[in-house]
Amino acid sequence: MSFDYTSIPTGYYDEVFERAHGVQSKWHHLKYDRIRAAIAGHPDHLDIGCGPGTFIGTLKAEHRSTGIDLAEPQIAYARSRYGAPHRRFETIPAGPLPFAPGSFDAVTAIELIEHLPEAKNEELLREAVRVLRPGGKLVVSTPNYASLWPLLEAMVNRLGAVSYADQHITHYSKRSLAALMTRVGLREVRVEGYLFAAPFVAALDWSLADRVAALEPSWFVRRVGFLLIATGSV
Repeated sequence: MSFDYTSIPTGYYDEVFERAHGVQSKWHHLKYDRIRAAIAGHPDHLDIGCGPGTFIGTLKAEHRSTGIDLAEPQIAYARSRYGAPHRRFETIPAGPLPFAPGSFDAVTAIELIEHLPEAKNEELLREAVRVLRPGGKLVVSTPNYASLWPLLEAMVNRLGAVSYADQHITHYSKRSLAALMTRVGLREVRVEGYLFAAPFVAALDWSLADRVAALEPSWFVRRVGFLLIATGSV
């Protein structure tokens, strides 16, 4: 039986982000910092699986963003909280994306593909490639199951407000994610780890976590980070 995503409270992850306190909130802040940097210079932007619109809400007006999701309550929340002339949010069904080829400079899929079967992920990312302009960029983020993530996930499932036991059905490593990105026709594919110790320091001090993130050896975090970030161009 598939997980019922309507059971997640509307706006839940937005409220976590806006809390600006504690490990879970800092995790999302640092994650979005990394994704924003990856799409810099790519103004026309599509966020697939945007949920309550939090990531788009962090972007400056230089980005013209479209957020799409299957869940109407989350889209209604996103429109109410983050809707603006340069931000729009749409509920769409599963299947081909309702956009013409070459509609966007950047497409993001943030913690989405772990919720879908591998075959569906390939279909979705091929659609993402289709709607990108020449020189456009796809950015995908997902847990790194070749890191200590499975241990962290088990702790979250036991102690957290939301369990991922039934949600995360496809597990990626650097190698398998790179293979997926290459299969869908992307060039210049790069996959690396990010987020390691820094978010957990926020339990002690919010700003100290940012300093730790800046000091963590990048070569080490790229290897062992709890999350993966994959980029590729068309």
